[in-house]
Amino acid sequence: MDHVVDNIWKRHDSGLERAFILKHADTPEGLDVLRWRTDAGARLQLDAGQGHVLSLAKGDAQLVLESESLSLSLGSHVYLPAGQPAYLQLGPQAELVQLRTATPQQAVGTELRVRHERFLSACAEQGQALRWILTPQYLSRRVFLHHDAPLRSRSGRPVSWFHTTMFDVAGLAHNEDGQPVFRMSYGTRSEFNVCYDVTGDAKVRMAEHPYVAKGQLWGPWLKLHNDATYHLYEAEGGPEEESYVDDLGVRRTLRNRHEVSIEGGHTSLFCLFDPAPTGIEQHRPGEYSDYEPLEDVQKRPEYALHTEALKAFDGMVDTLSMAHARGRLKAHQGSEAWALFERGAAEQRRIEAALMQRLKEEGAGRDRVLQPWLLSSEL
Repeated sequence: MDHVVDNIWKRHDSGLERAFILKHADTPEGLDVLRWRTDAGARLQLDAGQGHVLSLAKGDAQLVLESESLSLSLGSHVYLPAGQPAYLQLGPQAELVQLRTATPQQAVGTELRVRHERFLSACAEQGQALRWILTPQYLSRRVFLHHDAPLRSRSGRPVSWFHTTMFDVAGLAHNEDGQPVFRMSYGTRSEFNVCYDVTGDAKVRMAEHPYVAKGQLWGPWLKLHNDATYHLYEAEGGPEEESYVDDLGVRRTLRNRHEVSIEGGHTSLFCLFDPAPTGIEQHRPGEYSDYEPLEDVQKRPEYALHTEALKAFDGMVDTLSMAHARGRLKAHQGSEAWALFERGAAEQRRIEAALMQRLKEEGAGRDRVLQPWLLSSEL
C-alpha cells in the first residue's frame, strides 16, 4: 500500500465525478473513503445499508430524507446511520468527502447527527478548548470524538473524524537535517489524511524501521497536493512493529513516525484516527508527539471530568447545528443553548488571545502564521 494516494477521478453518473481513495478490504480501518465533485450540481444516492460520514469540502448541498430536507453549507458534517434512506443534492461546484462502512454493524450510532463548525468552535470553558484546538502547529476541529462513537473500525474500536489545517513550518524546531517540520509518531493508532486545500510546498516523509533517537533513516519526501491522501497505516501487530517497555513496565509500540513540511502556505485535510483519540491534546513542537493509548487516558480522573464538560457543549452543537440546517436558527437565539454558544465562543477567543500573546513573547514569528486562523469575533 502506498503512503500517499493520488486521486483518480472518474465519471460516475450524470454530472458527478468520483475518486475512490481507500477501499475497506485493503486498510486496517475497514472503511471506504471517497471524494465526489460536480460542476453544475448532481444527485448522490446514499446506500441505506451502510453508515456514512459526510463532510463538505466546497459548495453546498441538500440532504434529502424521507421526512425533511436539510441545508448543508461549508463547515457542515453529517453522520447518517445505516437504515435511513437519503440522498444528497449537491450544488454547483460542490465537493464532498465520504466515509462509508463495509457493514451496517460498523455504524453503531443510531441517530442522524449534523454538526456545523460555527458551533464546534464555541466549545471551551475554564481555559480549556474542547473541540476547536488551536496550537502553534495546527488547528484541529474535532467533529466526532471517542465518546461520540458513530462509526467503528474493522477491529470494533470507535474512530474519530477531524477537520485539520496544518500551518507553515516557519519558526518551528528543526529536525536532524536542519529543516523546520511537524514531528509525529502515532504508536497506538492508524490515520488517513484526505488533503483538499494545499497551498505552498507541502510534503511528508515516513521513518524507516528501526526507529532510533538519533540518525533516523527516512523514506523520500512525498509531495502533498489538493488530490492527495497520506495514510499512516502501520496497524497493531504489523510485521514491522517495534516495541519497548516504559518506566512503568508497560509495553509501548513504535509505529507511524513521520514528518510534514509546509513552506509558503498551509494544508487543510479531513482525517480519521483508529482508534479514536480522546482527552486533552498532547502535541508539543519539537517532539515526535503522539496521542496516548486509550487504556491509559481513560483510567485518569481528569478524563471523566473532560468528558463531562463536553456533554453540555455536545448538546449545544447538535441542537444549533440541526436548527441551522433546518433554517430555524433565529428561533433559538436567546435560548439556553444559544447562551452556552456565546459563552463558549468568548472563552475560545480568550484562549486564543493568550496563545497569541505567548507566541509574540517567544519571538519566533509563529503568531504571524496563526493570525489568519483565529476565531472570528462575529457569532
